[in-house]
Amino acid sequence: MTALLLGGEMPHWSDSSPVGGDVLREVLRTVGGDTLVVGPHDPELVAAIGSRQVTVLLRGALDAEAYEGLPGVQVCCGSLEKLASVPAYDTVVALDGLDRTASTEGADLSWSEGLDRLLRVLRPGGRLLLGHANPLGLHRLYGTAAAAGDADWVVTAGDTTRPAGLFELCERLHASGLTVSRDYAAYPDPVRPTTLLSRTALADPERHGVLTSALRRAGLPAGPLLADPRPLAAELLRHGLATALAPSWLVVAAFPSHQAPPLPAILPAGPEPAGRCLHDELLTAARRGDRPAMRAMLTAWQSGDAAGVPADAIVVDAAGRLHPLTGPAKDPVLHRLADALRDEGQGDETAELLAAMAGTEVAPLPVAVPETLREGSAAHDRLAARVTDLQSQLLWYESRTATLQADLARANRIIAVLKATPGGRAAKAVLDGARTGKRLARAAVRRIKAK
Repeated sequence: MTALLLGGEMPHWSDSSPVGGDVLREVLRTVGGDTLVVGPHDPELVAAIGSRQVTVLLRGALDAEAYEGLPGVQVCCGSLEKLASVPAYDTVVALDGLDRTASTEGADLSWSEGLDRLLRVLRPGGRLLLGHANPLGLHRLYGTAAAAGDADWVVTAGDTTRPAGLFELCERLHASGLTVSRDYAAYPDPVRPTTLLSRTALADPERHGVLTSALRRAGLPAGPLLADPRPLAAELLRHGLATALAPSWLVVAAFPSHQAPPLPAILPAGPEPAGRCLHDELLTAARRGDRPAMRAMLTAWQSGDAAGVPADAIVVDAAGRLHPLTGPAKDPVLHRLADALRDEGQGDETAELLAAMAGTEVAPLPVAVPETLREGSAAHDRLAARVTDLQSQLLWYESRTATLQADLARANRIIAVLKATPGGRAAKAVLDGARTGKRLARAAVRRIKAK
């Protein structure tokens, strides 16, 4: 594919980790008309757009090859400032945000200037799909410190025009004449989110069970982690902070008179029964030490149709009925719950206890590889304690063996001294005579039997 060079392109640059994922593909299926895609997007996302004409704007010329063979797709390379200010598109898609549109070969645009460039090419009644990464998102709070790489040369901290949160982002779009039809908090990663939760859904207490389940099943962010952020994500929901600390936000806005299919409040969408997540109910009962309640929930879970469904994918309604949100899992669900109940890593004792309370059995699992730094540190501490215990046992056995050897040597010395005395020699003679008589008697018996 021959890319159209607009100016300001970087001929030897490639943006790694383009934004993508199934949940974003579902959002793009609603896109229609002439469409402009700005920034690095997975080719599968671009292929999911049902528009008659799609234009992709990239800053790195090397990335154009990834879109070869996609029908109706034109690739342009250049900086955002070189984009012609002509209202030529019905939809502008910038799910990766504006951070990776700046070019070393062009002027540095502020966030507001970049947004203005996008709105200039949007036709009256057009629609904008805009992503916005959160520098204080949960994925950053639980991520390890890493040295800046080649892709981190764009500095956004000093840009006062950059919105600091979802509310401010929506206000900026409203001030530009757009109406926000849907806004999402994206988890667990800004580049490849798997769950989109709207503020409307997050504010509805009847949906907290479904939302907690979605956050617990959202997966892990890319890269090394200090700890698993999913339990904290569920706590953020309970305290009303799931939007503020989301890894990124996605906003769907349009000029007045735009008509488009509405997007659901939760993506991926599914059944939304009212109630609480079974996983959290079991954790609460365990923390209170309420064994009867815990046994009743475990028995109802493991004896019913939802026995193979993970506890974090089940909602318990007010009447105690279980509502599975997914199908059965491949991994043992009791072991998954046991991992959440234990303060220390992998093992089988807690899973066996849960199985006994539920009236079922579990098979032992091999030792799992730690996924986060905290799990690895806990595993290291357990192994270090085990090694210390084994070393203590070894020292005790060595000390005991040395004591027995010293006692044996002392006994041998006493025997040697006793043998050298007259009484000892007489006793030895009597003993030797007895042994000789015993041998002769045995020989006589054998001769008699032979006759």
